[in-house]
Amino acid sequence: MVTIKATAKWIGNVRSVVDNSRTHSIICDLPKEKGGDDTGPTALELAVMALADCALTIYADVAKNSKIELTNLEVVAEAEKAAEAPKITGITIKVNVSGKARQALLEAIWRRTEANCPVVAIFKDPIPVKVELNTETVQ
Repeated sequence: MVTIKATAKWIGNVRSVVDNSRTHSIICDLPKEKGGDDTGPTALELAVMALADCALTIYADVAKNSKIELTNLEVVAEAEKAAEAPKITGITIKVNVSGKARQALLEAIWRRTEANCPVVAIFKDPIPVKVELNTETVQ
């Protein structure tokens, strides 16, 4: 089994640095109107960004493996949520693609993408989350 590990460390206020335990990290923060300094995306924005990027990456990979030459590919994920609600209520994924293939083939590539994109799967069929809380009181 492969383990994918991400670690978030608090920097201050509501700002953190998140890394993937390899060589990549990103700053997450809240917007100023939510009490942050707006120095990076929120965790929820990062999740929606991951959805758009994974769909794009898998689509491009399926096209490449199918020997379909793409000339343009853009994926826009639009998440809806009430202003003060913590949860997303729906997401629309818009795939703008052109390539040297029939429309039916470009559509078939999307169906394969949707079936094989791990982040799309997380959003469509949430997985169980186990929490281990370790606390320490400092005086």
